[in-house]
Amino acid sequence: MYKKIWDSWLFNVVKREVRRMINSWVYLFMTLLGPLLSFIIVMNIFVEGTPNNLPITVIDYDNSALSRNIINMVNATKSVNIISSSLDLNQARNEMLKGSIDAILVVPQGFEKEVLRAQNKTLELYINNTNVLKGSLIQSDIYKAINTASTGVKIQVAMKGGTKEEAAYAQSYPVQLDQHILFNPYTNYSYFLATSLFPVLLIVFILLGSIYAIGIEIREGTTKLWLEAANNKINVAVIGKLLPYLFLMIVNTGISNYILSEHLGFQIKGNWLIMMLGQIFMLVAYQATAIIMLCFSGNTRLSLSLGSAYSMMAITFSGLTFPVFAMPKLAQVFAHIFPFYYWMQIFMSQGLRNAPIFQTIIPLLMLLLFIVVGWMLLPRLEKIILDSEFQNKL
Repeated sequence: MYKKIWDSWLFNVVKREVRRMINSWVYLFMTLLGPLLSFIIVMNIFVEGTPNNLPITVIDYDNSALSRNIINMVNATKSVNIISSSLDLNQARNEMLKGSIDAILVVPQGFEKEVLRAQNKTLELYINNTNVLKGSLIQSDIYKAINTASTGVKIQVAMKGGTKEEAAYAQSYPVQLDQHILFNPYTNYSYFLATSLFPVLLIVFILLGSIYAIGIEIREGTTKLWLEAANNKINVAVIGKLLPYLFLMIVNTGISNYILSEHLGFQIKGNWLIMMLGQIFMLVAYQATAIIMLCFSGNTRLSLSLGSAYSMMAITFSGLTFPVFAMPKLAQVFAHIFPFYYWMQIFMSQGLRNAPIFQTIIPLLMLLLFIVVGWMLLPRLEKIILDSEFQNKL
């Protein structure tokens, strides 16, 4: 039985493709070396989870016990690192323009006296917000530190006025928020950036690799040999050619999942079988997309260029960094032409929220639709790979 399978037309094409892969550095890079190197780079970028020790400067015109206490509390936060103190705002501004610091905290003169008199006093914070992530982290941590210090001063002033500690605390916190962060309790950026970049890297390599694997046959004039190995059946030829790439990308998917769980601390909340099924569907959908691009362009170079842009745009329209429902209507419609959009729905549902499995049915069916469209275009692909008119364009 195994001998019969091994000698089948399908495995003739598979064996032929494996030999071509072994003898070409391009294939080896697209299937093994490239994905692994990209995983290592992304892993080292996001291994910390969040940016820490962002440099800021403090200008303390008051130089009081209260101002020093606030500065120490700010410096104790995770994201902020006070690297210098200055008495010159212009000098600090120049340092920010040079990129040496990301924020300037200014404590005005007479700050402690007015605060202890129960008068409002404002601290000034100048933030370089060209990088929104760093600016938000600095603002959030400094606000928390100052709010904590301010509450402590309110409690002390109230207690000096004769208020009991419990009452003073209640006056300082009249309304409290009982906050529960459900799906990313550590505010860890690897939870939603690394977990999306890994599959994006996979789709870049499988899409471009599939386009190249088919297109190179036309450029080298070996399409007839390819079809002969498949008994002149285009469906057998395409499946046999793309099957080795799918297998290696599934292996790469397993490696990326191992890195996410063991080195970046990501744990799947829902059904991991559905997650793996969704990943396999996504990979096959992008192989089908490679066929669609070749069929509509009839040009390998153009398809590679379109594939590069198409695969990298996927994360923009995935709804991860900016919600799709908040995009313009045209962009919302545009998001549906990316298989990655449906994969992210599966990932969010099972990877982060542990939602009911039935919520993944529609995304899985939509990924299957991409595969069906690619399958229906196989006759068109056969015409392209055999027609000399298209070969001259590749």
